[in-house]
Amino acid sequence: MTEATTPGAAPAERPALPRLEFRIERLNTVYRFTYAFHAREVRFERDAGNGPEKVFPETFSFHADRHDPTELYLRFEDLWNQPTLLAVNAGRRDAEELVKRLLRSLPHTLAAVLLRLRESDQSGALIRASEDVAALGQVALRFLSDKDLAEQRTMQMARFHWRKLVWQCLVTVMEERVRPEFVEAYVAGSADPEVSPDPHDVSFFHALASGDPEHIDPAVVGAAERAFVRWLEEVCLDEENRAFERASSPFASREEEVLDAVTVTGASRVDRGRDMTPFLRRPGNRDCERVLGRLETWFLRQYDIRHAAAMITHAVALRQGDDDADRVLSRHGTRNYALALGIPAAPFIGAIFAYDRWPRVFDALVSLEVIAVLITALWFFAYRFAWKKDLTVFHASVPRVGAGIIVGYLPVFLIDEVWDLAAQAPVYILATIAMLGSVTLLYLYVEVQRRIGDPTESFARARHVFLLGLVEAAGFGLIVTSLLGPLMAARNWGPEVGGTSIERLPGVLEPFLGQLPSILGFGPFYAFPTAVLLMSFMAFFIGTFLQLLWEELPITEPL
Repeated sequence: MTEATTPGAAPAERPALPRLEFRIERLNTVYRFTYAFHAREVRFERDAGNGPEKVFPETFSFHADRHDPTELYLRFEDLWNQPTLLAVNAGRRDAEELVKRLLRSLPHTLAAVLLRLRESDQSGALIRASEDVAALGQVALRFLSDKDLAEQRTMQMARFHWRKLVWQCLVTVMEERVRPEFVEAYVAGSADPEVSPDPHDVSFFHALASGDPEHIDPAVVGAAERAFVRWLEEVCLDEENRAFERASSPFASREEEVLDAVTVTGASRVDRGRDMTPFLRRPGNRDCERVLGRLETWFLRQYDIRHAAAMITHAVALRQGDDDADRVLSRHGTRNYALALGIPAAPFIGAIFAYDRWPRVFDALVSLEVIAVLITALWFFAYRFAWKKDLTVFHASVPRVGAGIIVGYLPVFLIDEVWDLAAQAPVYILATIAMLGSVTLLYLYVEVQRRIGDPTESFARARHVFLLGLVEAAGFGLIVTSLLGPLMAARNWGPEVGGTSIERLPGVLEPFLGQLPSILGFGPFYAFPTAVLLMSFMAFFIGTFLQLLWEELPITEPL
């Protein structure tokens, strides 16, 4: 059996009719399927050498007053069960193979039709074709399910493609035929869609034909919502199907398809709530909450921290009934990480060049910084976590990274040799952190690149995880050294200067770099820049590799 797609008219005059041709050599017959989108008709023809003739006496039409989509299903059924419709000497195998080839090829052809209509700016024809293809897709999916073809390896990709087509077409119809006020009420939770228990329901087709907005709005939105969930959750987020990794896949990359599904038309990423599809903005909707939870996990496994945090923040806003249409859902990004590292580091950098000139100013700034960090940590843990039970920031900060850093700090902070190293010349400390930082970043890059493939994007995401880890490691280090650092510093650095009092150490220790001392601040709010710098990289390094050895999971995997 051979297959070809043939244009029906010259492109210069009007868009060609999509036509599929299949030839069965044994029967010496060509079978043709034509979708005349302007007339909204489907034609089944055969040509045994004497010219084309209809397989069925009547041409099927997507006009509701003339035909019902169920009739199209029955025609597939007749082709499947009645080989004599193909030829007198046709067998059951010929009929079944022809129908399967037709159902495998149709999604590609119909997708090309819709793309051509969209690019030619024929909005009216696009809407009508979208209505037709959505109904045809539901019929095809029902047939695949009823004949137990859906799970066959040769038909699996076709099933996925049909689901995408149905979702795309219903979204297009929804954007043009559903009133904006109903969509707003749907998002607000005050309007309910009509969701049939039948996953292959085509009642939206009859509602559209009625022309009554009161029927169109709930029927189309309900069908589009179901199609969205079936495409995103059952295809895009199911990594076992390998639908996006095969060479013959008709789809873009899995990540591109996921982002295309969760964002509104015209948006390529999620920055604010309004960038998300209405199907993910319904408060109190269980399907919505479930899909958002799966999206959070999936984005984290892709090392896409920014989108994972956006899903987490949005899900919390939905549970609390807050409107986040204009709220920034994620602050994760290279610029914000750099600011989170650079602003606290500014007093220490300034002290390298001017500490001898204004020592009390820099000590005051550092003590104020330590106090601010302690107050912030206390506010988060005592108020946000313990009192408000709000774990949004905790989850959005990739807790496995923080947990690994804490595990890394436990041995690092309490080992005297680390404190001894922190008191050495800058060349030793800088060489150590350069080595640890490079190895950690390299490991993260290899892990991300193995997961998502693209080298440029892999390095960008590895850099994000690396900078986030440094922010958390430096913050935790600043807190723990300010609380317990005086004890460790007095024990490890004190004997070298003939005393053990923390108050005596700042004045007698040699500057670390330039004019920067190893201890800054006023008691009891001291900072130990060399210790924090060294321990941050060591703890991040140890935590990253320990959790890898223990669980063999990505460092962004949810706890």
